[in-house]
Amino acid sequence: MVRGTFVSLSLAIGIAASSFFGPSGAAPVSASFKPTRCFSAPGLVEGSTMRCGTVQVPMVSGGKGVVTLFVTIVGSNSKGAKQAVFHLPGGPGASAESYAPILASTYLPLSEAVGKPIIFVDQRGTGRSKPFLECSDIAVPAKCSAAWAAAKIDPLAFTTPNAADDLAAVAGALGLSSIDVWGASYGSRLALETARRHANLVRSLVIESVDTADSQLDDAQDILAALTRVGSECASNAACNGVIPDLVATTEATAKTLATTPLVTQLGIIDTNMFLSDVSSLMEWSRGISFVPAYVASVRDRDAAAAEAFRGVILSLPFPGGQFSEAMNRLVNCTDIGPFNATAAMGRNAASTENLLSQARRAQTIEQYVKPCAGWPVDPTMTNQPVLSDVPTLVLTGAIDSNTPLENAQFAASHLTNSTIVTFPSTGHFAVHQGGNPCGESILAAFFLEPAASVKTKCVGKAKPIEKLPLPLDASFQSAFITSLGFSADVPEGWITLDHATWRTAGGVVVFARAPGRIKDAIAAVASQVGLETVAPKQEMIGNLTWTQVSGPDTSLLFYQAKNSVVVLVVGLSNGGDVSTFAKRIARSITSP
Repeated sequence: MVRGTFVSLSLAIGIAASSFFGPSGAAPVSASFKPTRCFSAPGLVEGSTMRCGTVQVPMVSGGKGVVTLFVTIVGSNSKGAKQAVFHLPGGPGASAESYAPILASTYLPLSEAVGKPIIFVDQRGTGRSKPFLECSDIAVPAKCSAAWAAAKIDPLAFTTPNAADDLAAVAGALGLSSIDVWGASYGSRLALETARRHANLVRSLVIESVDTADSQLDDAQDILAALTRVGSECASNAACNGVIPDLVATTEATAKTLATTPLVTQLGIIDTNMFLSDVSSLMEWSRGISFVPAYVASVRDRDAAAAEAFRGVILSLPFPGGQFSEAMNRLVNCTDIGPFNATAAMGRNAASTENLLSQARRAQTIEQYVKPCAGWPVDPTMTNQPVLSDVPTLVLTGAIDSNTPLENAQFAASHLTNSTIVTFPSTGHFAVHQGGNPCGESILAAFFLEPAASVKTKCVGKAKPIEKLPLPLDASFQSAFITSLGFSADVPEGWITLDHATWRTAGGVVVFARAPGRIKDAIAAVASQVGLETVAPKQEMIGNLTWTQVSGPDTSLLFYQAKNSVVVLVVGLSNGGDVSTFAKRIARSITSP
């Protein structure tokens, strides 16, 4: 195995300070929008395509404490804009900084397409908003409550309704006459609450991977239903059905076999728990659904190399970065859902109580969302009544979403009289907003331009129930513009990209990045991160550029000294092959970094 090949590489880019939004209108509960420095976001220029600021709001209505909300504005058409798109991340607990790697590749093009800025508000209690809700031991609610009381923080101020009011306050501080609200996962719950409380402000609503406080908390049933849908897609496809005729039964049988005879790979021992966790992880990722049949088949067939390749991808799945508040996540979920979802409400479907995957998911849910809510503060005014609205609404969902199932979307839409559901086959959680779905992105942009127009879904493709990871040496190449880094390069076709700068497959990884400073410093930093022992660097003309190369038996690092930074190319191959030649093939395609 390549040491560090599948470790995520993150190199920060310095961004210069510039001008910001100025206050342009009275906010309902805050004085003004105050400019401040942004965080680093590759591909965005502070003061031009990215601006940041803060808005102060009361911690509780009529109280003395305040919350300082951190606001990020993406898009060049921002200053003086009267309309904007508010994007509400999931979690709860994710922040704008969580999305830094894809702000330039996903959100900036959307801003340009709709002619409006995209605005992120770090929800009270998380990200760069203050206070940041933290607790040294969230497993003991009494300790958290005592610490917050000492800091004069009211935990019941950090609720979804208050967060919805915060969005209205930010809109007022920016002088916006109306807003389009786009929420994904938990963000859809917040978006619906915003439409409930501020109907006159919301021009249009997009809810993606729908999560509502009135949804039944039965993850055991949800994951079995999702796996059954994957199996149905597989059965209708000759290639998939030939590999694994009955996915649900095969998954169950394989899990039972692993209890006595686990599969040993270089990325760990796959026992029953690990296998079920892997299947669950793939099903939680929007593009991972079509890999489920091949992964289950690889473990069933005791193909350690193939199973290891899938595990490498699973271990690389993205998780929100930035400042993520676990305490805020726990508090909001317990306040929103806890009072309405007792343990007894779970396991309504008899089949799900007997299925091993369902049992594992149920146990996880009870440990993460049911038991922990005991002892946490509860808001007696909280409601779980469905949101009723006639605001133009676009509902985006993956047909196979085990986190926020299709039924959630259908239930929410049944109370939204002016809504349209678009369902993407062979797609799981986060159907659109993390990139990789051009059809979904085009539908989204068209809706924001004309919310009242008929939604055109011709681009929605057919199910792709099975995909395999190609071997590195079988790679063909295609040109791709790496938005976050500002140049084009040939990348391996058919490999998976998670963050638009990293490509992965079975036993292979390609990473593009920029590092500050000089080559010698970048070599030391990157070689250490990927676990490559320091060897003498060599300079070589590759294409029309002079590259410095540091190579090991299965990892090759290439560095080019640009004007203000170092362009870094990392290539790792764990199944043989000339890694140096492979890396040079890619470097040769880079002409103007």
